[in-house]
Parts: sequence; structure tokens; C-alpha cells
Amino acid sequence: MTNHFGTGIVDGLNGQHPRKVADFTGFNDDYKRGYVLGYCHQLREQCGEKELAAWQAGLLTRQYHLDKNIMIEFFTEFGSDAYLHYFRQGYQECLLPPRIQPRSIPLRG
Repeated sequence: MTNHFGTGIVDGLNGQHPRKVADFTGFNDDYKRGYVLGYCHQLREQCGEKELAAWQAGLLTRQYHLDKNIMIEFFTEFGSDAYLHYFRQGYQECLLPPRIQPRSIPLRG
């Protein structure tokens, strides 16, 4: 029997960037959960910001269509409301419309 969760963790730990949603065609949710946790762990180790890693986990949870409550369980084990706060922020950010970038328009003068 294959350990999809463990395989996802290893792939996430080795990931330099989050994978595109289309890259997960054919992978089950156990693999995706492992990937998110592995990727966010290596992100935390690389940049030293636990809050950023929790925020990214929330964002990827929404993008990869994972069950939010199952993913939250991983963060409640740390016993920090701050991690949950940033996880929820990342999860909700996917709902926001893309930010409109102002165009530089030459002014007449």
C-alpha cells in the first residue's frame, strides 16, 4: 500500500515553488495535504517566518480544494492562535478579487 501522504510531504519538502493546481491531476487529497505541509515546512525553514508558512498553507489549501477543517487540525497541534489566524487569512485571500495594478499614464502638463 502506498503512503500518499508521506510521498506528498517529501515532494513538498523538495519543492522550490508551490505547484500549479493542474499539476495535481490524478493525485488524491492525502498526497495534496502532505505536499502542502511539506512545502510550508521547508518555506518556514528557508525564510524563518512561521506566519508566512501558515498563510501559504491556507492559500494552498483553498487553491488545491482541500478540506479546511482537516488542515486546521495540523495547526491546532502547535497550540498557537497566531498560526490559525494566518492560516485563515491565507485561506480567505483566495476569495478576494485580484488586485488591480495602477497603470502608469503620462500626465499632460
